[in-house]
Amino acid sequence: MKRLFTAAILICFISSFNLSAQERSVKEKFDQKKNLKTKEPEEKENKVIRWNVGINLGMYHANNYSANYYNGSPLNINSVTYVMKNQYWYQAIKDSLHASDTVIFKEYPLKMHYNITMMAGFMLRYNISRKYGVVIDVNYTQLKAENVLTFAVDPPPNQNMFPDIRLMPVRGIEKRVHLDLLLQRNFLMKSKIYFFLQGGVNMNYVQVMKSSFYINSQEYNMINLYGSQGYMQGTNQQQYQTTQGGFSFGGALHGGVGIPLAGIFGIEPGGFIDYNKVALSGYADYKVSFGFYLRILFGNILPRPDPDEER
Repeated sequence: MKRLFTAAILICFISSFNLSAQERSVKEKFDQKKNLKTKEPEEKENKVIRWNVGINLGMYHANNYSANYYNGSPLNINSVTYVMKNQYWYQAIKDSLHASDTVIFKEYPLKMHYNITMMAGFMLRYNISRKYGVVIDVNYTQLKAENVLTFAVDPPPNQNMFPDIRLMPVRGIEKRVHLDLLLQRNFLMKSKIYFFLQGGVNMNYVQVMKSSFYINSQEYNMINLYGSQGYMQGTNQQQYQTTQGGFSFGGALHGGVGIPLAGIFGIEPGGFIDYNKVALSGYADYKVSFGFYLRILFGNILPRPDPDEER
């Protein structure tokens, strides 16, 4: 009897142990499923936004070194001498200035300067992590260089007499496209704001749109469109397509601050320095130019931990 009672107790104990083990197993599976469900959105929330697209709006200050390309100097491809040697243009200039004898080109400006101008473009960035990214930045601007030329009208033979000096505008217009390939380094703050530095290669394309001077509002183009035969008044001459400019390379350094605003939208106010040359004949030195911009950013990096960095 005692043996039967002992056996019954053992059977009950083993059964209760098995039941509790099964309950624990079911509970663990339920908890695992629950944890997976709660972790899913958290993991999505923690992912770095890999691609950014930005629209750039800003100001560009080109180095004035190459602005002298448009000053009308006889040393340049486009010169006042080219116009003054043409008998038809020269006669028209004499008539416009009411000269009875001669008009002499005296001086050209030695310090042409570009106007500070608007700049617009776009940016594409791939974020390797929250701290590093690769950037393609493209911007377009149109530059204008202006100053005055000096002409002497009917110079007096007697040096004691006052000469009739006329100052006439000279102007050059060019377009530039900058493409920067950059590596970005972010410096993250405890707040949502982050600072960034970018450095890399600059490729630029320049094209001359205009190189002219003006006599009483009449434009005289210093770019040779007529080849070796020159301009002949009263004839139906063919004008040749003349392209001045081309591609050049250099370096670029950008920097600024990123300000996430809402969701995947933000702004990046910043600035840049270019060290490059432009493909204008006779102006082959490398020079520094700079600018400032406000970038409207889509897909900005929010201040969230990168799971790959935590592991």
